[in-house]
Amino acid sequence: MSDEQLRRRQFIEGLRAVAKFYEENPGASYDGMHLTLNMYVWGRTARKALIETARLFGHCNKIYDENNITVSRQFSEQVTVAVFAARARVCRRVILGSRILPERILPATSEVRIPASRVEIVEWQCDPLLKDDQPSP
Repeated sequence: MSDEQLRRRQFIEGLRAVAKFYEENPGASYDGMHLTLNMYVWGRTARKALIETARLFGHCNKIYDENNITVSRQFSEQVTVAVFAARARVCRRVILGSRILPERILPATSEVRIPASRVEIVEWQCDPLLKDDQPSP
């Protein structure tokens, strides 16, 4: 058995052990517990991993925020699995232009001068993970 297969088996056995604990201990508290299994994917395979996760999950949530893209599936009211990756690994950062922030002085006990600076105007272009998806905002 490879290391990968062994790690996968141990992960599944751990999940089953938690379920077995609750099956065998009806008095064990669970109300109010929300279990989210988070997995962060990185590197060149991040987009591929999210695509495969979304395909395997079937109906799932896809959230695009400023930093990450998350694909998640809620298996029950209290159990969710979420896989996320840095947006920069999945989407293209397109520089639309730049603008100059003017010099300004911050009022304080002593004068602090912040020089003018150039900031990029960017847009993230994220292709749909699956064919049926709509492009992200």
